Amino acid sequence: MIIGQGSPPLWVPVPAARVERIRVRLAVTGLLVLGGAVLMGAALVVVGLNLPSADNPINVIGVMTAGIGAFWGVLSGLSLATARSCARDGFVDVNGARLVRRLLGVWWGGTIFCALFAGFAEVMTAGSAVYLAVLVLLVALGGFAFFTARSAFRLG
Repeated sequence: MIIGQGSPPLWVPVPAARVERIRVRLAVTGLLVLGGAVLMGAALVVVGLNLPSADNPINVIGVMTAGIGAFWGVLSGLSLATARSCARDGFVDVNGARLVRRLLGVWWGGTIFCALFAGFAEVMTAGSAVYLAVLVLLVALGGFAFFTARSAFRLG
């Protein structure tokens, strides 16, 4: 193995019906998370820029940070939808599945950080309940993506 490359694929045999369920579950959930993150990102920007404190620089920074948090949600949806390539032809790539779970954990952590920062900025300026609720939903969406991949790739 060349230094700097990832681990070689470790393919574990799995019944074909289970592989198909994994692939469908990841694709459907990934597309739902992707669409939800795009919608929530748009809602955060629209609501955030129409708040009474929209001209406050702290609010603008918070809205931009919330948009970055929504971007992490988009990446979570994309990774779930493409993670189905880790399960095919009666096998599951354990190392690929592990990488997907790690990435989803990092992106969920990024979403949490961005939502906390944006929520703090929002509370400092105006305190819109709708805005804070969408931030909480965005964090829940990231957690949903993480735990879906975790349960889908559980082979034991």
